[in-house]
Amino acid sequence: MTAPLRNAEAILHCAGCTARNQGVCGSLSDRALARVAERARKISCAANERLCEEDVSCEHIALVQRGMLRMQSHSLAGRRKITGLVSPGDSIGQLLNGHRDTAIEAVIDTDLCLFEAATFAQLIDQEPELRRALCRQAESWVEKARRLSWLLGAFAPAARLRALLLLSRHIMPWQALPDGGGVLTMLLPRQDIADLLATTQETVSRSLHQFQKDGLIDILNTRQFRLNDLDALATGLEELLAS
Repeated sequence: MTAPLRNAEAILHCAGCTARNQGVCGSLSDRALARVAERARKISCAANERLCEEDVSCEHIALVQRGMLRMQSHSLAGRRKITGLVSPGDSIGQLLNGHRDTAIEAVIDTDLCLFEAATFAQLIDQEPELRRALCRQAESWVEKARRLSWLLGAFAPAARLRALLLLSRHIMPWQALPDGGGVLTMLLPRQDIADLLATTQETVSRSLHQFQKDGLIDILNTRQFRLNDLDALATGLEELLAS
């Protein structure tokens, strides 16, 4: 197969990818993306399948096409802590390449483009666009970590949950409604929410029902919430949400 034909097939494949215009891939021209895509191996992870273990060297780098992953670690007492969420367009090479103390699991069924570390290193050397995109991605991860640390350190559990509901509109299914509210499909199960926000499932459930009593949300089912008043949900969180 000729190089132009391989590139054309890679571009066609990427055109249907939900992450084409997001994150790392969204920063690449068709030419650069085709070179990256033709080196990728497409894999799928079922919900809760582990992609990388804690304290184990993983010699792969990945770009997320569809779905969501969680990064997690455990304390000496055995309590799980979710340290970040990985959504379409994100790269997880910094975490998968080498010895880390963070495990990576699929929250829901997830598709990825997987690269051998040596192959991806060659691509980085050959493609300035990819280097720039990965630098921007690294800056984004630093900002996400800073925001999560701020959220956990400065706010009570109920405020953390309000922030999560609002921020999730950008990485989870969100249907805006004419009145200014919208319906959020929460991809995280309750235990994941609790472990991300450093609280308990019981506190999450109590807070959600209190939000409903206050008219801020309607609980449509265990995973869907109608956010009725975005301004009220954001009260006291404006600086965090704007950062």
